[in-house]
Amino acid sequence: MREDGGTIDRQPSTHGSPERAATVAALAAAAALLALVLWLWLRPPGRDDAPLRWDAFAPPAEVALRPWNAIVIHHSDSRRGTLESIDAWHRKKGWDGIGYHFVVGNGVDMPLGRVEATFRWRLQREGAHAGAGPAQSPFNQFGIGICLVGDFEHDALDPWQEARVADLCAELIRHVPSLGPARIIGHRDVPGKDTKCPGTKLDVERLRFLVRQRLQQ
Repeated sequence: MREDGGTIDRQPSTHGSPERAATVAALAAAAALLALVLWLWLRPPGRDDAPLRWDAFAPPAEVALRPWNAIVIHHSDSRRGTLESIDAWHRKKGWDGIGYHFVVGNGVDMPLGRVEATFRWRLQREGAHAGAGPAQSPFNQFGIGICLVGDFEHDALDPWQEARVADLCAELIRHVPSLGPARIIGHRDVPGKDTKCPGTKLDVERLRFLVRQRLQQ
């Protein structure tokens, strides 16, 4: 009531109205969904604990095993990567696809320790990983190229990634008679190849030791 006896006109309040509550709830739900999507996108992909068995990556029965005589260890020289991203990079270089036979994840874009076989292994094709010179040609023709995602010139090799590579090498040696622990080399050990690959923090001699342990079990 005003002093002159009139009444005060009041606008209806929307505070606490059903429409406002519904709007707030919808915005909160959208924010929660966005947060979930970002978390799923940004979170590390986890660790691959599945037993690594020959049956999981053996070439088809109709494809004869190539007479492999070496296992050549590489690093991607990058802190992230996948089989697909490396394949795309190699195709941009004019190759017919990824040059390696296997890629092993480091837990960034691929699960830590995930082993993926490429088309070269499935089809028992020669590699394109050792180098372009005549001295490197035999290591492309008869060397299994294994690429560990990571930069092991600057970063330490994760123990689980190392263990999975040792498991992979042991399985290959068990099923390919022409291979053995002594035939595991780093890319830098390929004759005539001037490179630090797979990085000074990846100890190939230790890898051979781990493989020998597995073969004795």
